Amino acid sequence: MTRKAIAVVVLLLGLAGCSSDPKPDSGHPPTAADTGQFAVVPGDGFHSDGSFDARMTCDSSGDYSPPLVFRHVPAGTAELVLSMVDDDKISPQSDPLIHWVQWKIPATAAGLQEHTKLAEAREALSDLGEATYNGPCPPAGQTHHYRFTLLALSKPIDLPNGAAARKVLDAAEPLVISTSGFVATYKRS
Repeated sequence: MTRKAIAVVVLLLGLAGCSSDPKPDSGHPPTAADTGQFAVVPGDGFHSDGSFDARMTCDSSGDYSPPLVFRHVPAGTAELVLSMVDDDKISPQSDPLIHWVQWKIPATAAGLQEHTKLAEAREALSDLGEATYNGPCPPAGQTHHYRFTLLALSKPIDLPNGAAARKVLDAAEPLVISTSGFVATYKRS
């Protein structure tokens, strides 16, 4: 075989072993197609149906923040801002309840690992009164929808760690050059 033919065979074998479609009952997160666009996609803290794994919720003693993957951060991004809100729970401000906001995430970040905050990142004071991740915790028997949003900003936000989540999001709004997101669900028994 020629070198070119060997290279093609190796490439095809590699592609055959790298299927990105999980089996429907695999328990793995849904695989989002890479469209070449700016995106935040779920890591292994989510099931194939798009729901949270219990370890990422109040039903776990850990209540760990989920792993997330960032794709195709736009050129010119100064920093990233991540938020998670409960679209089914109303906050005291009469809008969706903010569970988590992190900012000062470097534009070079490929994502976030489970239960890990990047050294440069800051966390905002959520509607639940904590400057940390607060996992899903809907009333028993109810399914809630949690919206993750990743913002690419043209300039950094200069606010101290623990600033109010709404203050961070308001400061980010005029600086947004691109937005991505997804929704995950959680139902407590």
